[in-house]
Amino acid sequence: MGFEPLNLASRGGNSLTIDKFRRIRLSSSALKALALTNFTPVVVSVDVENKRVGIVKQELAKIPNASVVRPDKRGYLGIAAGKMVADKLALTDDDLPAKFSYVGKVDEGSVFWHGFELVRAE
Repeated sequence: MGFEPLNLASRGGNSLTIDKFRRIRLSSSALKALALTNFTPVVVSVDVENKRVGIVKQELAKIPNASVVRPDKRGYLGIAAGKMVADKLALTDDDLPAKFSYVGKVDEGSVFWHGFELVRAE
């Protein structure tokens, strides 16, 4: 039997994860696709019914009274946002780390959120 070459695909694509420490992290491909840098203020939102997390640039959405976070150089949005998302989606320690895959732009009135939906482990 001869050698069989491996077909290596990229691991995650556009995704968002909440790790065991409840930090939200965007994949590097998601950061590029959404054109986010360390200086880009973003708003994080949760759709509890569909188990989705929404990300939008504050400068584009101009959502009043919204708290903003800025991604660090590794793509983390911080612990505070991660804890709130995990609490709203009722994610326990056993559910973490949780991965969310990119589902595209979601129109919520005048705001187009970049939606990430919870991936179910079957």
